[in-house]
Amino acid sequence: MLRNSRWRIAIPFVLLIAVVTGGLAYYFSRSTCLAAEGCAVRAVLVAGVLVAIGVVVLSWVVTERSVRSIREVTEVARRITEGDMRARVLPRRSDDVGELILAFNRMVESLREEMDSLIEDHQQFGTVLDHMVDGVLITDSMSYVDLVNPAACRLLHISETEAMGRSFASVVRHHQLIDLWQRCQEQGHEQLEAVEIGQDLFLQAVVTPFQQKGAPGYLVILQDLTQVRRLQTMRRDFISNLSHELRSPLASLRAVIETLVDGAMEDPPAATRFLGRAEREVDTMTQMVDELTELSQIESGQIRLRLAPTPVCDLVNTPLERLRPQAERSDLTIQVKIPDDLPDVIVDRERIQQVVTNLLHNAIKFTPPGGRIKITASLTDMEDGPGHGVLVEVSDTGVGIPKADLPRIFERFYKLDRARTRGRGGTGLGLAIARHIVQAHNSQLWATSKEGKGSTFYFTLPVATIE
Repeated sequence: MLRNSRWRIAIPFVLLIAVVTGGLAYYFSRSTCLAAEGCAVRAVLVAGVLVAIGVVVLSWVVTERSVRSIREVTEVARRITEGDMRARVLPRRSDDVGELILAFNRMVESLREEMDSLIEDHQQFGTVLDHMVDGVLITDSMSYVDLVNPAACRLLHISETEAMGRSFASVVRHHQLIDLWQRCQEQGHEQLEAVEIGQDLFLQAVVTPFQQKGAPGYLVILQDLTQVRRLQTMRRDFISNLSHELRSPLASLRAVIETLVDGAMEDPPAATRFLGRAEREVDTMTQMVDELTELSQIESGQIRLRLAPTPVCDLVNTPLERLRPQAERSDLTIQVKIPDDLPDVIVDRERIQQVVTNLLHNAIKFTPPGGRIKITASLTDMEDGPGHGVLVEVSDTGVGIPKADLPRIFERFYKLDRARTRGRGGTGLGLAIARHIVQAHNSQLWATSKEGKGSTFYFTLPVATIE
């Protein structure tokens, strides 16, 4: 390779020397110049001038060819530095410089492939971080935050701009998380701890040490377990409540059986009374099992709704007629206000009647004698557009619901009387079933209340047609 380059540079100079030498030889061989000293001097001077001019010209030509290639490589290198990985040098020569250009192009192509691969990996990594449910932070050895993902910003209620470059303590603002990071720094291995932040957030924090650029770094992962904990609490409460609800009728049945065994069977009136009590307790447990089964089937989607256009008044009148005698015995007034021009709703008639029955029964049960219950219906806006729903309200002037209890009234077995007494009946499943039935119709059920002033339950239903 070097030999080719040297010959390409040397040959023009050799030719120049050969031409000048040949010219001198010819000039000196002339008879007129052999004995003239001045002629020889002039010939040498002319030859020297010609050699100098030839060397300058040839040097410029050779240098220009080499420098042109170097300038092209330099320009392409500058463009690549600025990010133009598509820039290339066109090989115009087949000598060593041409092979250098080919090698340079191959190197740039390999570098471009590596860069593309790194960019793709970085984009994938960024996508994973951006869409992770878990919060991720990376800190340096001095606890300053080098990286934070959107999930961590959401959990910690801080923006990425505010978090970057700040200390871990000022970002998380919670002593347990700070202590966990410090323990990881001191002990040098992964630390894990469950952390409760306020009343609304329960996190599992994992701090893992690693090496970055020869210095220690720390990866912090924040897993939001609030929903999991809430479900675990609900499951625990459900088992506790179910066992509590079954304990009362079972204890009553046991007492009845023991009384009958101890001799009450010999007293027919007493036996009849105790057997009637046992029957009522069995009916209570049967109702509880049936409602649990129904609730489970509704939640799992095993019950299919038989949807059909239905007048709103049909959904209210049947439950009203069924419960009116109970309301009259309690000296309650029931008012119904349903406009005649309301459009039909597309519902499962029996299921929505079950919802109205439950709400009306609760209103009767928790309203003192002389109170008033009101059922109204009107057009309302739903998510799919204005005028696409009917809002049904069941309000009473009863005892009301405490503010602390209002968010939990739709939970299974939840009762306002903390001791779970049976003085006002019910299994505590009616509102849970009602909520799931309404939600199965792509609608919502909610309540407002003021303790001692009464309660109002609302639910929406989709209309069948709009005139």
